[in-house]
Amino acid sequence: MTRKAPPPIPVIGQGGGDQSRENQLREWEENQRRAREAAAAPVLTAVPATAPALPEQADGSVDDSTGEDDSTGEIEVASAGAAGYLPMPAFTQPDSDDPVERLEFYSRGILAVQYAARANHERAEQQKLIGLGLRLQAMKDEELHKTAGFNTFGELTDSRFGIKKHQANNILRVMPVAQALEDITTQELKERPLRVLVPVLEAHGREAVRETWLEAARHGNVTDKTLMQAANFLGYAPPKELPGPTVQKQEKPPTAAQVSESLRAVERIRELAERDPARARREAEELESAVRELVEELSGNLG
Repeated sequence: MTRKAPPPIPVIGQGGGDQSRENQLREWEENQRRAREAAAAPVLTAVPATAPALPEQADGSVDDSTGEDDSTGEIEVASAGAAGYLPMPAFTQPDSDDPVERLEFYSRGILAVQYAARANHERAEQQKLIGLGLRLQAMKDEELHKTAGFNTFGELTDSRFGIKKHQANNILRVMPVAQALEDITTQELKERPLRVLVPVLEAHGREAVRETWLEAARHGNVTDKTLMQAANFLGYAPPKELPGPTVQKQEKPPTAAQVSESLRAVERIRELAERDPARARREAEELESAVRELVEELSGNLG
């Protein structure tokens, strides 16, 4: 659509009469404020279910083909913008009195609200990861845990923020990867899948991380598995280590504990002899006979 040109800024000193420069500027700014407030209400209308958010163009601008007059530029402020957040669609009444059409109208609005809430939640979680990482990294670099009387950085994060040491380290590890991706996706960036991209970032840089993400996203849901597959396809994955030669384990000689295992029967018979000598003698004879037969068998096999 053809956009109206913005209202001209007043030229001070021409046609101003007795007004001072400050009065003329103040009057012009007040007029612009009123114009923006008047235009703000019709901008946030219900969004159709088929297009729950205003589509972004390749250059990052917003294409609004709704026919609304946005000469004040207010629609760019209310739309996703650089931060990637979507406005919550305002409640409006349908024009039709037909119950079926009214139901359909409200249903589209519900879907639009759900879409915006989900998108904003994912974007917020993404920015949370980056926001935490930047601050944790600064505190760790400056060793501020000592200032607070803690022995280690992990003790500080656990005590003050409920973030365990391993959690803090994982956030710090993947935070640079999240920073490389934040301007190409508003999707929630979870710590576990991003681990795959850490060696890609270290070996090939930010652009390789972005290419790998876009390649994985081209096939649908982005997971640690699809990221690994994309990194392999693009040649960014670290080479797999080949297994070394198989080393045969040498059998260790029996230990004293293992040798004593064979003598437990003898010790048991000795303990029995203290309580029942006759029975202990019978069991000893049986054991002696069994051992003799075993020795003969082994001698025959070895011979």
